[in-house]
Amino acid sequence: MIRLRKPPTLQYHDEFFVPATSLEEVNRKWDALCAQNSACFDGEIVHVLGVHRNGCGGATIQAARTSYKFHAVMDLGIKPLGVKGICKQNDVYLCGLRGQKVGVYAGAWEFAPSGMVEPHQAPEDIIMRELEEETGLTAQSAPVAVALFFDEIARTWEIVYQLETIGHASADGAEYEKLDWFDIKRFPSPMSPPTHKMKSLL
Repeated sequence: MIRLRKPPTLQYHDEFFVPATSLEEVNRKWDALCAQNSACFDGEIVHVLGVHRNGCGGATIQAARTSYKFHAVMDLGIKPLGVKGICKQNDVYLCGLRGQKVGVYAGAWEFAPSGMVEPHQAPEDIIMRELEEETGLTAQSAPVAVALFFDEIARTWEIVYQLETIGHASADGAEYEKLDWFDIKRFPSPMSPPTHKMKSLL
């Protein structure tokens, strides 16, 4: 867990990243995955090539554009960049029960919202969009980046933002089956491994 005192900096490489593998095999497995889950769709994502601290409480993320299907179908070393929010409202925290069709941690509770960063879009804009789409809440101020960590199971790098929110939370039915607020002393179970890590930030 890399704790942040300022937002991380993204540095993009010019070339689109294509892993050294059989594209025919990738496409075959992708088609099979889409047949099993109609919610799957391909698009450009941010692949993290490396992360290092840059002093003064920040971090630099070296990144390249790549295709989501390279991450979804095989272990090709793709490490997408994601965002996760810790929403607080009246001293309670928002958690979402992940749906049964999500890629990882189905049926587990996590801090909501979360999402994947798209190329050349600011991560803080992504977390604000996910906040609205996945929870229906409104942020009272700009999100604050507080940490950066690698999820070894999902194989993703995650920027964690703290958000002070207002409004009534409602689940979108896709990413989350249910949303609820919890006191720091009574979080729900089971919680995803990244959520256990993020509890140290409260």
